[in-house]
Amino acid sequence: MFCLRLYLCLTVLFSSFSSASFAKDFPICINNPVAPTQTTASTTSININTASFDELSSKLKGIGKAKAAAIIEWRETNGKFSSLEDVDEVRGIGPAILEKNRALIRFED
Repeated sequence: MFCLRLYLCLTVLFSSFSSASFAKDFPICINNPVAPTQTTASTTSININTASFDELSSKLKGIGKAKAAAIIEWRETNGKFSSLEDVDEVRGIGPAILEKNRALIRFED
């Protein structure tokens, strides 16, 4: 009988110390002191005068297969791009796409 009483008392005593009651007393720190690193592939600029079809369509924002082909076609017809204004002349590329890619496009090596 003594063992049964002891068991019941211990059960009641320890049931009040559940993990939920400890969780509210000890806040979890969710701050991450290490800043996430950016991938270099997405931030590396490309030379629009020498970039391949795959580079143009994969590294420039808003440039898919059709616009990459238009860039290459313009380049073959008119020569090298010398400024963003030249790129603006390519069919399908406007101010919004130019602004997204301003930091990604270079004209010389």
